[in-house]
Amino acid sequence: MATIGNKVALSVLAALLLTACGIRPRPNLPDAQAGTVITADQILSSEATTMWEALRRTVRYANFGESSSGDPTRIHRRGASSISLVEDMPIYIDRVQVRDLSLLDALPAVDIERIQVLTGVHATTYYGTNAGDGVILIRTRTGT
Repeated sequence: MATIGNKVALSVLAALLLTACGIRPRPNLPDAQAGTVITADQILSSEATTMWEALRRTVRYANFGESSSGDPTRIHRRGASSISLVEDMPIYIDRVQVRDLSLLDALPAVDIERIQVLTGVHATTYYGTNAGDGVILIRTRTGT
């Protein structure tokens, strides 16, 4: 019995230490109905050929920045998000964060099963304070 009590005490201590460091456990995935969900049919009807085009044509309330040569550079929420910062919306494809947006211009739109856009509370609940402008989740047909 004493070993079970020690294990519980260690678990509580570890949870307190992680919380003090700003690390908190999060659910694996947000609810499929949270935020705005864009279906494969809506993407198909937008006639987009790449994932970047699909995002630009279907995701509302976001600004899509491109370089002078037309390469994707950033995605951020419309309007002022912070007094001192301009945050980009993180993008995840099958739970993997995409840091290089030019990848989205190279992937076909027909591979998208759905796009889920989380804003406000949902985004920060699942992805932390760095997701204050929202999060874009892309699920592909072959992704898990």
